[in-house]
Amino acid sequence: MATQKSLMNESNNIQQMLNSFDFATIDEMDPSLADGHRVVYDREIPFHIRFQKQDVETEDLPNLEPLRTRVFILGDEKNLQQLKLELSSDNDIFFHFTHLANENNFKTIKQTQQLNIQFNEYPSICIKCFNKVEKDQNQYSAIFTIMNEGMGRLEIVQSTEYKNIEVIAFEFQASNDDLIRQIITFRYMSLKSKLALMEGRLQDINEVVRVKNPSLLLQIQKTMPGQNNRSTIKK
Repeated sequence: MATQKSLMNESNNIQQMLNSFDFATIDEMDPSLADGHRVVYDREIPFHIRFQKQDVETEDLPNLEPLRTRVFILGDEKNLQQLKLELSSDNDIFFHFTHLANENNFKTIKQTQQLNIQFNEYPSICIKCFNKVEKDQNQYSAIFTIMNEGMGRLEIVQSTEYKNIEVIAFEFQASNDDLIRQIITFRYMSLKSKLALMEGRLQDINEVVRVKNPSLLLQIQKTMPGQNNRSTIKK
């Protein structure tokens, strides 16, 4: 029993080593951070996608689409210079829309949306709305309408007993081709680099364990996640 417990402890330690990668250097090469922006929110949220065919006619996709939703700030919370919202998709790597706000155009946003907040509060309001959509999809939904000429509109809608209420809306612009090329290149190189690091670490650990304790390596392989499933499929 003691030997079994020791093997399991060693296995857990190695699993922790495999999960302890620091990809900060790779992530810092993200083109979205090029101008000094800082990420304050990064989640995947289910969206209703709608296409505007004519002025009033729209067509909805039948299923919810998970979109990576990121909130960036330039400056800090007390001295906010710019807010950037970014929507992207793993299912369509060319899908990339951005909403930008600064002290000047926020005056128009505030008046149009009838917001009772200051500009430095804008990021926290955005995050609160996204959190509501993520955590309470029965009451809150995110509807993104793709319009003509590369424009997009995001509406956060609250469902009540009698009607749907628009909580807040954001105007988006499709990113230009040059930025999209940069982002696709970064995503490809980032995944490739992270995979290479993980494969290299795994090979190093396998070699050390194989030399020092071959039976432990066998035990680790038996307890790896998904190992039992693969065995069942083979049978």
